[in-house]
Amino acid sequence: MKTTFSSGACALAFVFAALGVPAQEHTGNDILIRHVRMFDGESVADNMSVLISHGKVAAIGANLKIPTHATVVEGKGCTLLPGLIDAHTHIRSRQDLEQSLALGVTTDVSMLMDVNLFRAMKQEQQVNRADDRADLFSSGYAATAPGGHGTEKGLSLPTISGPKEAQSWVDQRVAEGSEFIKIMYENGGDTGAGGRPSIDRATLQALVVAAHARGKLAVVHIHSERQAFDAIEAGADGLAHLFSHGSDILDTGFASTVAMHHAFVIPTLSVLESVCNQNPGRRVLDDDKLGPYILAAYIRQLQGNINHGREGKCMIAMDAILPLAEAHVPILAGTDAGNPGTAPGASLHGELEYLVEAGLSPLQALTSATSANATAFHLADRGRIAPGLRADLLLVNGDPTEDIRATRDIQKIWKSGVLLDRKQWLNRIQQDRATASAARKYDGTR
Repeated sequence: MKTTFSSGACALAFVFAALGVPAQEHTGNDILIRHVRMFDGESVADNMSVLISHGKVAAIGANLKIPTHATVVEGKGCTLLPGLIDAHTHIRSRQDLEQSLALGVTTDVSMLMDVNLFRAMKQEQQVNRADDRADLFSSGYAATAPGGHGTEKGLSLPTISGPKEAQSWVDQRVAEGSEFIKIMYENGGDTGAGGRPSIDRATLQALVVAAHARGKLAVVHIHSERQAFDAIEAGADGLAHLFSHGSDILDTGFASTVAMHHAFVIPTLSVLESVCNQNPGRRVLDDDKLGPYILAAYIRQLQGNINHGREGKCMIAMDAILPLAEAHVPILAGTDAGNPGTAPGASLHGELEYLVEAGLSPLQALTSATSANATAFHLADRGRIAPGLRADLLLVNGDPTEDIRATRDIQKIWKSGVLLDRKQWLNRIQQDRATASAARKYDGTR
């Protein structure tokens, strides 16, 4: 007995002990996605089938048998991807994580956030109460000088004044549950010409050593090319941002230096465009595949920008992408969501478009939002489609390995094998926007 329901470009079918169909036995709510193009996090294969069982990928093949009582998703014309990973966000609420998942981001890496919220979200994940939101992986607090970057965000941050405090500072973060160490380094100021206080190079070095002594990655926030060189030479595992300040000409030795130190780079081109007084949020807010799924709280945020750039070639970071890729430096897709011009989930689709504009192939860009992020942050259970890994999956109409904007045409999202109810999410959006509209009328802002 088979009943088929239309579901956009891909058909959804429920199969109940289908007569005449060879079945392999699995217990639980098995799902078979078949006849689909599959990007497994690294490469593409056509006409594949993927079996989900107990929240994990159970099998992959061209001609998998339909398990008894399985739900079958017909994937012809669609592409199956690993759930997307945003390598640089700032999570401020559970709603941020819900918004992420609704747009295909199944894991958020938060670079600075309230530790109490971080702990609460991790507890939910540990007891399997996070099916309706993205998973969270975080540094908790970030290391910064008194009055330095991050302290203006309204959090009561534990700051650091010198290298002798480094190990104690790191140990406190590890005790709080930090999964990596984030370091704010703006020596010379965020514009490279003075500004907020910053830790010095000796403290940067001591923090990297302290993080490594506890088996933690050290990821360093920078804004200028000089700061980037300092961080890499200090042994940083990764850079959070590329530069929007410094020379108009990229240092020809930058990519080779990063490669020699085996570091990764999270360019965050979306937020750098915002810094440069552009409007990255419009790329996603005006898209008819993304805009309807964005909660009212993020619309104004996407309409804004930071406008803290410089005259001259503000987006010099775009020139760095191809040399880094050619030097085999891992490039990770991250958005800095939480800042003006960005929003959870939505902005990662814009970031992928920026990376392709900067010279990556669509396949390389997809890798930057899946397996590259998982590998860099040691998230061994996700970021790829392979037997035994989590069934964090995204089914999209079309072929994003040819047209990166196809990631926006989402048909289905699974988190640990649980299908997200996007119709319910749309109902929430409509109610949310109606409430926001009524509030604007009441206070006269409309």
